[in-house]
Formats: sequence, C-alpha cells, structure tokens
Amino acid sequence: MASTQVNDVSAVKLRAWRVLTMLASLVAVIVGLVAIFMSAA
Repeated sequence: MASTQVNDVSAVKLRAWRVLTMLASLVAVIVGLVAIFMSAA
C-alpha cells in the first residue's frame, strides 16, 4: 500500500513538473515574441 502511494506521488510530481516546464517554455516564447515585436515597432 505504502509503495503504491509513493509511486502515485512521484507520478503526480513528474506530471506537474512536465506541465510547469511546458508553461515556462510557452511563457518564454511569448515574452520573446513580444520583445521582438517591441524592438521592431
């Protein structure tokens, strides 16, 4: 029981980490586009 619980927690952490990294890269792309747009305009 305890081992499955730990596995579930690690799986949730891995999923959360993936979502966070995805969001971070998305924000970085948006910031980069805005910076390019501002320098061009």
